[in-house]
Amino acid sequence: MSLDLSRLRILVTGGSRGIGAATVRLLSDLGARVAFTYLNQEEAALDLQAELRAQGRAVLAIRADQRLRADAQTAVATVEAAWGGLDAFVGNAGIWAATPAELQDEDILQDILETNVTGLFRWNAEVVPALRRAGGGSLVLLSSTAGQRGEAGHGAYAASKGAVISLVKSLAPELGPHGIRVNAVAPGWVDTDMSASALRGDPDQRRRIAAAFPLGRIPEAGDLAGPVAFLLSPWAAAITGEVLNVNGGTVLCG
Repeated sequence: MSLDLSRLRILVTGGSRGIGAATVRLLSDLGARVAFTYLNQEEAALDLQAELRAQGRAVLAIRADQRLRADAQTAVATVEAAWGGLDAFVGNAGIWAATPAELQDEDILQDILETNVTGLFRWNAEVVPALRRAGGGSLVLLSSTAGQRGEAGHGAYAASKGAVISLVKSLAPELGPHGIRVNAVAPGWVDTDMSASALRGDPDQRRRIAAAFPLGRIPEAGDLAGPVAFLLSPWAAAITGEVLNVNGGTVLCG
C-alpha cells in the first residue's frame, strides 16, 4: 500500500530551500496540496512553485515571516481561501548562528529565539483554530539534536530547539482531544545551505563531522522529508507527542 496524502492541505514554513523544499516536493509527489512560506529567497520559492505547478501539482508560495502573527493569519487565510481548509502544518523555518557565552550581539540572540520558538507560538495560535475548523489534523515541528544534547558555542539555537521539544510534549495532550496530533522531527547535521559554512568550506572539517555518523554519510535534505511525511500521514495516526530522531545514529537518545 502506497502512502497517499491526496486528502491533505498542508502549510510548510521555510519551504524555499533545504529541508523545507525537499519536504514540499515530497508532500506534493504524494498528492497533497501544499502551501509553503519564504522570507528572503523569493527567486528560489517562485522557481519551486513553477516547477511543481508544471507537474500539475497544487502548490502556493507565500511570503511570510515566522516571527510575525500577522503573517501567520495571512498565510492561513490564503490556504483556507484557496482550498477550503487546512489539515496539517510543518514548522520548519529556523535560523542557526553562533551565540557564545560572552555574547556581544543581542540582535542575533533575539532573532534566533523569535524565529525558532516565539514565532511557533504565534503561528500555532492561527494554525490550531484552522485545524479545528477542518475537524482535526497534525503538526510537525522541526527540532534538532542540539536541543537534546546542547551545542557548544550555539547555546541560543540549542535552547530554542529544546524548547520546541517541550512545546511538542505540551501541545500533544492539550490538542489530542481535538483530534490534532503534534510531533517533532530532530535532525542532526544535514547538508543544506544553513550548514554550508561548516560542511562545505573546509574538507577536513567535513570529514571529521562525517566520521561521527555510523551510517558513514552526512544526511541530505531529502532524508528528512520522508519522516515528516510519515508523521503527517494516516500511517502515524496513533503517534503524538513524539520526537523522531533523524541523525544518522550520531545521537542515540531514544
